[in-house]
Amino acid sequence: MLEVRLVKALPGFRLDVAFSAGQELVTLFGPSGAGKSLTLRCIAGVLRPDAGRVAAGGQVLLDTAAGIDVPPQRRRVGYVPQRFALFPHLTAAENVAYGVREGDARARRALVRELLEEVGLAGLEDRRPRELSVGQQQRVALARAVAIRPRVLLLDEPFSALDGGLRASLRETVAAVHRRWGLTTVLVTHDLAEAFTLGTRMVLVDGGRVLQEGSREEAFYRPRTRRAAELLGVRNVLPATVLGHEGPWTRLDWEGRTVLAERRDGLAPGARAWLCVRATQVMIVRPDREEDGAERPNVVRGRLVEEVPHGDTLTLRFRAEGSPRPADLEIEIPGYAYHRLGLDRRKEVSVSLRPGDLHVVGEEEPAGSGAEGGEGAAEPGGRGPERA
Repeated sequence: MLEVRLVKALPGFRLDVAFSAGQELVTLFGPSGAGKSLTLRCIAGVLRPDAGRVAAGGQVLLDTAAGIDVPPQRRRVGYVPQRFALFPHLTAAENVAYGVREGDARARRALVRELLEEVGLAGLEDRRPRELSVGQQQRVALARAVAIRPRVLLLDEPFSALDGGLRASLRETVAAVHRRWGLTTVLVTHDLAEAFTLGTRMVLVDGGRVLQEGSREEAFYRPRTRRAAELLGVRNVLPATVLGHEGPWTRLDWEGRTVLAERRDGLAPGARAWLCVRATQVMIVRPDREEDGAERPNVVRGRLVEEVPHGDTLTLRFRAEGSPRPADLEIEIPGYAYHRLGLDRRKEVSVSLRPGDLHVVGEEEPAGSGAEGGEGAAEPGGRGPERA
């Protein structure tokens, strides 16, 4: 179990985060400059926070109030920084063996061999970092971090320097190592696909604070704030006003249209809110069902005003009837469905926003864990890679 509570003030930036992780792979996700890498450095002991507490595997590694600050080399934290920090004069095997103190020489050699084989570097034991590719160096750094049998494994943007094929391969390696050794693993990334693919839990960080912590599905489909929705790739965040609640639904006014959405208690009639729906969840009604007389909630007539192909999928932009905006919704649709629905020929369509897919967040954003207040509806962005 990992428990983290950290406060660190830097010029123009304040880190104030708190989260926990069990024996699982947790992704620390957010834009560049959010404070993710800074958080890992404080956990590893490379940087001392102004205040906070870190406990891992039942041992307190840091408690500023109690005067506890275990040195980095005694924390048993496996830390892979963005630049790997391999020793250039040592071979791959010697890098992995560095810091291993348990067992006799024969057992240590066997462990090094096992780890290098597990990360796909069997046969490269005697090569030095300059003789290895970037991806191979990353694997050496991963094996070295695991070799000390850490209480927690910290990975800082482990795939950022790799191309698509190597990224996919190393993702599989990281997942396999996590399963094999049963480590509490915290992985920093600003790539949403990686965060969702690898982690079972997600900690969303922005501006030095935690906006949301929970399962990846909860974060992906039920962001707690407008800012969280934007960072988590929700492209349809629509202004609305609460009209009331009916059973499992909340009734809202969106641009003069009454829509039903997943119930959100705590929002009184008249309250401002945001309707969040992912582009993949906006359904285009089939032509033969538009006039069948069936009652469907949240059906909106309009026109497709723009189409952007992405190979197997397309992004469609939809403008509702009577709307003054260039477009109101983005729709992500597979290429086969685009042609099956005849959208290459017809542009006047109806879309269906299923109530269960509409998630409501309030106008005001709550502060994150230990934060000093909300950021409102700030646009996505960061403060620079040095605080990633």
